[in-house]
Amino acid sequence: MYRVLRIVLVVAAIAGMAYQGRIKEDFENYKMHAIPALMYHSISDVPDGWPADLCVTPEVFEAHLKYLQAQGYNVVTAPQAMVLLKSRQNVMNTVILTFDDGYENNYTVAFPLLKKYGFRGSFYIVGKDVGQVSSQDGVKRYMNFTQLKEMHQQGMEIGSHSMSHDPLTSIKPNFLPWEIYQPLNLFYEKMGFWISGIAFPNGAYNDAIIAEIRKYFKYEYGFSGQTGCNTLKIVTEMPFALRRAGVYDRGHGARDVEKVLQKCYIFGYLEAKGVPVGLLDKGRRMLQGIL
Repeated sequence: MYRVLRIVLVVAAIAGMAYQGRIKEDFENYKMHAIPALMYHSISDVPDGWPADLCVTPEVFEAHLKYLQAQGYNVVTAPQAMVLLKSRQNVMNTVILTFDDGYENNYTVAFPLLKKYGFRGSFYIVGKDVGQVSSQDGVKRYMNFTQLKEMHQQGMEIGSHSMSHDPLTSIKPNFLPWEIYQPLNLFYEKMGFWISGIAFPNGAYNDAIIAEIRKYFKYEYGFSGQTGCNTLKIVTEMPFALRRAGVYDRGHGARDVEKVLQKCYIFGYLEAKGVPVGLLDKGRRMLQGIL
């Protein structure tokens, strides 16, 4: 009953703001204190046997970067974003670009393009796949430690995507330390620096996983699978449930990344207003009609 009442009150408040013409002003104010994170995987054409949603072509990816540059976006790593939010600065038009799995084209294609536009990225690597070539479900080539170290030295962030890439919620509890701790140890041993972030495979996590991660003080944050934006409240109270959204090639070029950014801001705004996660998509459609 309390949950239903809360929903009614939130919807009524948003409707009242819209009636008074203040919702756009409130939404723009929210964006001054919120940072979306965008998720990519392979920057390539779609190889045989691959899911199309894993791939964004180099041409489309560069169109996304050109759009971000033209719109004046400040593209930062996840740790930099957390520092900005904690400093309570105006972070309007700040975004995090993240890349999961560690495909070699992240080094040969994404890395040079990010440098071309003066941007930085956060790359989350599967420990067991570093330097490997896999023929399962189509040929997959992964970055090696030399490439990862070079990227780190030139301002990119390297983080963990677990050791096996299996959803952590499906891992037996006695294997969780290997999945979570081993990347810390492995990357330090091979590259000489500590990582601070993890992106949960498939966005899957629970309280037991968070408790395990908190045992290793080097970890400072984790990306969940929830769409939205990152705010001071989230990075201080829920640093292991940061928000981000996938970017896919839907055939609309820069419009695709524009739509994902809008979705992040609207979902984040509604979450900040207390709209339950299950109703966020309905709320997004309502807000789009107002904004």
